[in-house]
This record gives sequence, C-alpha cells and structure tokens, in this order.
Amino acid sequence: MKVPAGSLIFSVVNMHRAVLIVSSGLIGIASFVFILSFAGFENIIAPFRKFSLFYLVLFLLATWAVYLVHTLRWYVVVRYQGMNVPFLELLKLKLIGTSVNYLTPASGIGGEPVKALVFKKKFRLAGRSAFSSILIESIIGISIDVLLIAVAMVTAFFFFTLPPQSGNLALILSVVGSIIAIALYASLFLGLRPFSVIVRACFGTADARLLKRVVELITGIEDALVDFLCSRKKGVAKAALISLLSWPLTFLQYKFALLAIGAGEVPFIIILLSIIALFLSNLIPIPAAFGVQEAGQFSVFSIIAMPSVGIALSLIIRFKDLLTVLIGLTLLSHEGLSIFEVFKKKK
Repeated sequence: MKVPAGSLIFSVVNMHRAVLIVSSGLIGIASFVFILSFAGFENIIAPFRKFSLFYLVLFLLATWAVYLVHTLRWYVVVRYQGMNVPFLELLKLKLIGTSVNYLTPASGIGGEPVKALVFKKKFRLAGRSAFSSILIESIIGISIDVLLIAVAMVTAFFFFTLPPQSGNLALILSVVGSIIAIALYASLFLGLRPFSVIVRACFGTADARLLKRVVELITGIEDALVDFLCSRKKGVAKAALISLLSWPLTFLQYKFALLAIGAGEVPFIIILLSIIALFLSNLIPIPAAFGVQEAGQFSVFSIIAMPSVGIALSLIIRFKDLLTVLIGLTLLSHEGLSIFEVFKKKK
C-alpha cells in the first residue's frame, strides 16, 4: 500500500520529536528564568511604567503588514507555479505554519510540513507541488534576509562604533552566512541535492525503504526548485523584491515596540542589531527561543547601557508571538487538526 508523501515526511521529521521538544523546552525555560533573574524584576518592569497603548496598536499593525508581505511573496511563487490559490487562504496557512514553528525546536521550519499537509489536503494538490512552493518561498525569503543581514553587519563593523567582540562576531557571521547562501544555490544548480544529503545525514538510521521514498520525494522538490529558479526568473525577481519590503516594515515594528515601552530614542544601529539578534536566536533549537531571545536582546541593549529595555522588548515580541500562536492554532483546528495531533508521531 502506497503511503502518502505527507505522511512520509511526518514519519521522518517526527522521529524522536517528543524527546527533543521536552529536553530543549526545559533548557529554554531554565535559560528564560535565569536571564530574567539576572536582569532583575524591577529593572524589567521599569520600561513598562511608560507603556503606550497607542504604539502597541501600531506595533501589532506593523506585525500584520509583515505577515501580509510574506504571504504576498508566497502568493507570487504559487501563481508562477500555475496554481490558483486565494491570497487569504495562503495567509491562513502562513499563520498556521508560524504558530507551529513557534512551538517547535526547529523554529522557522518546524511548521512547514504542517503547512504543506494542510495546503495539499485543502486544495487537492500533489505532495510535490505543495512542498515545493513552500520550500521555494522560504529559500527566497531566507536568502534575502541573509544577504541583507550580511550587508548590515559589515556596515555596522566599518561605520559604527561597536564593542570589539560584537564587531568581530558581526563580521564573522556575515561572512559565514554569505558562504552558506552561495553554497546552497551553487549546490542546487550543480545538481548536488543538498536537502537530500541533509536528510540522509540526519535520518540515516530510519527504515531504509521509508528513507528511500522520502529522499525521492525531496529530490523531486529540489528539481522543482531548480526549475523555478531557472525558468521563472521574473517570479524569482518579484518574490525577492517583495522580501525587501519586509525589512523597513520590521524596522517600524521594532520602533513602535520600543515606543510602546517608553524607550524613547534608540540608535538605528541598535534596532538593526536587535532584529538580527532575534533572527539568530530563532536558529537555536529551543521552542520559542526561550531564554535565547532574551539573552540576545539583553546583550544588544547592554551596548547602550539599557539591558532592561532589551528584556522588555523581548517580552513585547513574545506577546505578539503568542497572539499569532492563538490565531494560528484556532485556524488549524478549523482544518480538522489539533496541535496534539500535529506533534503525535505518525505511523
């Protein structure tokens, strides 16, 4: 009996998931408690004494604008692949994926299989089409983010006064990120199939037949990705340009969040480093980046002797994320799934 492609992906991705989520979650909670204790409760509360509901609303509106831009990028990819899917439906799927991402250690990718399965089921698509559109959209978005972060870090290193450790780290990360992005695209165009290699390396102990079918599925998705990049250059260009829109909106989002907690004037470079710190914290395999996110913001705002503002900013961002999780899980339940079913190992 042939097993659906989505079930195959889940069978591999969910392997040892429970142990991973519990252990990483405990580490995250411990880190979260430690950093808050280190910062001091009174120091964290202080910025909220100047709290502004007006700027909080603007912060949430800017957040929604970012979600709309990310959805528009996916909409462009889907249309250039020849699929006619309404924008609002893609927005719902984007929120579902984001909410599951937040609750899994693999932030940024943990919710993608869930999003793909709902996408495939709802619009009766082939598994390869559903997964490829999501992968293409994600790779274009991440590539633009990595490129802009690299440029921002190099700019910060040469044109702004930063502590030596921070400046050196910024330069190293920008070089490493650029090398990884270039290597990814080069390997795809050379037919080296990087994602298939990663799956084999991570899940080499899985059932051989199951692993073979998953690798075949991923190979097909990689072929679709290369085809899109090579034969739909206009679509790639549009998606990339749309990605650029998210950065000024993200800057506004952070600016409004800081004004909401009464932080006043914060240097441009600090806001930029704060955005980058959040991006990097989401790469750490801990659900919701517990503790890691707070440590990153604490470190960035320590540069201007305002570490408590960094913690307060992190808490405002968490408030936004929890609202998104609530909306996303509600939409997921409307699709006939619950978060417990998502995390349950599929047979």
